[in-house]
Amino acid sequence: MKANYFAPLIELFEANRNEDLIPQMTAYMKNQFSYYGLKAPQRKELQKQFISENGKLDPSNASKEIREVWNTCNREVNYTVIDILRHKRYWVDLNSIDLVEWLIVNQSWWDTVDALAVNSVGQYMKLHPEQIDYYNAKWISSENMWLNRTAILFQLKYKKETNFELLKSNIRLHSHQKEFFIKKAIGWSLREYSKINPSSVIKFLNENELQNLSIREASKYL
Repeated sequence: MKANYFAPLIELFEANRNEDLIPQMTAYMKNQFSYYGLKAPQRKELQKQFISENGKLDPSNASKEIREVWNTCNREVNYTVIDILRHKRYWVDLNSIDLVEWLIVNQSWWDTVDALAVNSVGQYMKLHPEQIDYYNAKWISSENMWLNRTAILFQLKYKKETNFELLKSNIRLHSHQKEFFIKKAIGWSLREYSKINPSSVIKFLNENELQNLSIREASKYL
């Protein structure tokens, strides 16, 4: 395993920097992050080239390599890390949850948190269902809003396997919140489950007091 696995990726992105796109990309993210000005299709082609030339990231060294780069890189590198972590092999290890939890609370914004919650946490919890109760309880009661959002969203792709009782419990704990990202997450999670079980979602909406944004989002397919 090479040291500084992501160094060639950073060089590749830097060589393809597009100054014309940087201002609009940074503005879209409220000027919180730096960019190379690479749109998603180009970035994905470049990261495909990078992996072809440098090999796949070794799961046994993934946490070290990712933590070294995550807080110091431009946003496109964060996105590449997230794409790499979509593969199940990174979540087989029971201790890999420490990495995803760390990623969620560092450089936090919806673009990274949502992908981590739905794909990484979602996969981890399917592989290690015995961990759900502990981490769900920890995250849904956390003072970190992004961990709250993760607990609400991690089942988003579970479809018929969704534990709706758990989702309802999580939503009730935060239904009073005025935070936009929590209201949106509540509505999004209910909207997705309404595709599978609309009558249960309708019943839940009728029996619980939610914020207007959450109701609008939840009702889109009803």
